[in-house]
Amino acid sequence: MIKTLAVFSLLFFLNACSSNDSAGVVYHDRFDFSTVKNYSLYDRNSAFTDTQSLLDSRRNAIEIAIERTMAKNNFSYAELEQADIIVTYHILNGKKSDYSNYNKVVHFCQHCLRATAWKTGNKYSTAVHGSLILDLIDPKKKRSVWRSVYPLALKEKDNSAETNDKINQAVAVMLAQYPKNNALGKQVN
Repeated sequence: MIKTLAVFSLLFFLNACSSNDSAGVVYHDRFDFSTVKNYSLYDRNSAFTDTQSLLDSRRNAIEIAIERTMAKNNFSYAELEQADIIVTYHILNGKKSDYSNYNKVVHFCQHCLRATAWKTGNKYSTAVHGSLILDLIDPKKKRSVWRSVYPLALKEKDNSAETNDKINQAVAVMLAQYPKNNALGKQVN
């Protein structure tokens, strides 16, 4: 009986730990993701950085995770003016005004997801407190064409190594959902 209970408990905890291995994704199917070769990040003094209050250490951890993951996926870093896409991020801190301001800056419309030009994957849902949000911005249209949401689950007791590991895992899982085979040859209207 005790062995059965121990095995059940172990399986329960393993399942709970692995349940965060998927990220919700939504993207615009009229953007040709197959043409993207390079990316950029917004500068620290842009309107984008005004949408959230993150410690520099947290911001650095997210940007380093983005850079490493993009490099692993054969995307090159480019200056903002030459980038095929711009990667942005936001940690939902529970303040609706911060989330609303971020959505305005990246021109993401939650209600527009019902439009036929948006495709969803992996049970995309609205972000909850503590979620990491990544957006890919079309620099020509200055709007989001891809979004992923991942429950980051950072805790106050997490040390910097644990925090960085969670961020690295989240970014890797999220960017693994990039629609590589979208070769429609169309741009967002």
